[in-house]
Amino acid sequence: MSSSNLSGRISWVSIAAVGAVIVAGAGLYLTTYLQSNHDRVQRLRKAKQKYRHLLSELSECKGILNYIDTELFPRAHELAKPSSETDARDVEAKRRELLGIGEQILRLMEKIDGVAPALVMDAAGMEPWTEHDVDLKQDAEHKGLGQVLDLAGDIRAIRKSLIQKAERRAKTIDTLKASIKQPADQI
Repeated sequence: MSSSNLSGRISWVSIAAVGAVIVAGAGLYLTTYLQSNHDRVQRLRKAKQKYRHLLSELSECKGILNYIDTELFPRAHELAKPSSETDARDVEAKRRELLGIGEQILRLMEKIDGVAPALVMDAAGMEPWTEHDVDLKQDAEHKGLGQVLDLAGDIRAIRKSLIQKAERRAKTIDTLKASIKQPADQI
């Protein structure tokens, strides 16, 4: 009876030891999973914060562009209209005013240029060239950070649209500046 009692205790002890190892392993796995999930959520949160910040900057740029369209562009077209009574100082004043409008457009383009989609990916702890490298892109999507690439793409599309509009306005201003002629040129 003592040998069967001893073997019964040994089997229970070994079962308890195996159970403890399984529980410890499961706890370690769960902790690792929760930590990686927490890290992923934190990276996504930072990327979304940066995205919202960049969107507000782009919205501000769009407001400036709307101001240029509604206030400054009509004035620029008015300045470019030929008038019969212009002297050299009047022409120079018109050119300077058009240069001022061109400078505002240039500053707007610089501000838009400062809004880089790579900043969203940097906030998520990703390399800026991730979306161009297939392996890095797949790795990011596997880690659950594919949404960051979408956010960066959104910023890129909005930014591109604003830059194209501002470039068109700058070309128009350059054309208007060229159309203003000196009084001696009009003879």
